[in-house]
Amino acid sequence: MIKINLVPGEILAKAQQRQKTIQLGLAGAAVAFLIVLVSLWFVARLHRLQGVLEADKAELKRLEAVVAKVKEAEALAVQLRARLKVIDDLDRGRRTYPYFMSDFVRSVPAGVRVKSLDVIGGGGGPLKVLIAAEARTNEDIRTWLHKMEDSGRFTNLELGAVNTQESAFSSVRGFTLAATHTPQL
Repeated sequence: MIKINLVPGEILAKAQQRQKTIQLGLAGAAVAFLIVLVSLWFVARLHRLQGVLEADKAELKRLEAVVAKVKEAEALAVQLRARLKVIDDLDRGRRTYPYFMSDFVRSVPAGVRVKSLDVIGGGGGPLKVLIAAEARTNEDIRTWLHKMEDSGRFTNLELGAVNTQESAFSSVRGFTLAATHTPQL
């Protein structure tokens, strides 16, 4: 079978042109519709993310208040620990001097007279002791040094110069002594 086209070519060309225009218009409309859909999706996502951002900002403000309270509590805890440490140091130091005096009195022999006693330190730690004393004999000084060493609580014993003072009735030996006392608490 043979087909004969009786429609002039110009009309066919215009029809094809119209058909291409319609197809391009539909394609353009489809692309525009797709762009509108994608834009609406981005707008919806933007609104949703803004809502999440607002919720996160509100949560951040709430958490900042909590953090401020925690920092305040930590600062208070640091202050309380410092106070407790001072109290513990004072309590430990309070016991240091009675133990020191007990050890010191036990070490002084009968022939020695203590003229001055300076104590440096405290708080439960070692005490630096500076003593000015007088003794009847050198043997009394030696006895005192041995008693201090033997006690185990006096260390770093340093005997200063011994000066003898003669009088009509007796002779007295003046001396200084430095030591470190470690209390046994």
